[in-house]
Amino acid sequence: MATVTHNIGAAEFGKSIGQWVKTQTIAVAERALQQEVGRGFDNAPVVVTDGMPRRDYTQVKPFGKIEFVANTNMAFAVLWALTELQKKSPVLTGRYASSHLILINNVEVQGNIWAALRSIKPTDRVQIVNPQPYARRIEKTTARKATKKRHGRVARKALSKQARSGVYQPVLRALVGRFGRAMFFDFKYVNLNLGVKVWGRSGGGAGRAKIQRDQVYPSLQFFIKPTGLPN
Repeated sequence: MATVTHNIGAAEFGKSIGQWVKTQTIAVAERALQQEVGRGFDNAPVVVTDGMPRRDYTQVKPFGKIEFVANTNMAFAVLWALTELQKKSPVLTGRYASSHLILINNVEVQGNIWAALRSIKPTDRVQIVNPQPYARRIEKTTARKATKKRHGRVARKALSKQARSGVYQPVLRALVGRFGRAMFFDFKYVNLNLGVKVWGRSGGGAGRAKIQRDQVYPSLQFFIKPTGLPN
């Protein structure tokens, strides 16, 4: 039988080795996950591919890394955050610390909070918000300060010396550090339609009109991350 010799260049050889390593990495990861699930590990974990949460692990780079992270229980994360908010709340009358509310799809959770959070769906919107009218100022928002030379943005003095960096934003950073590989978190100001109005400016420039706007309140939002497992 005649012998056929294929001249495989360095680039093609390197590509073949890389593809083989990638295939083996995926196979080893799948076997490891199957074994761990058999021992009680999460059967729908969040995938971290090459350091990127939620990236499909079949897209791992040659010589890359696949990790599986157990999903964080939403109820645990929300109640942990609520406790942290209460601990970081400035205390004068205690009203602010006791006013943090948990909302699911814009409806306040009452009664058994743990049970309500345990039954949420991935598409549900979970928030913690404080409806006190001064809650936004505690977050040390910025304000405009007019000078003879220009209009610039300056940091407003913290409302409370007990929370110089705010309350919600430090807890957001703690949430990301603790649960960020398995869940999404966001900080934003929301309108609760409580009928409270505040004065503000409309438009740009020195001639901006002064108008009344709906008050907004600081909130933390919680989202379940896609797993990154291939369909």
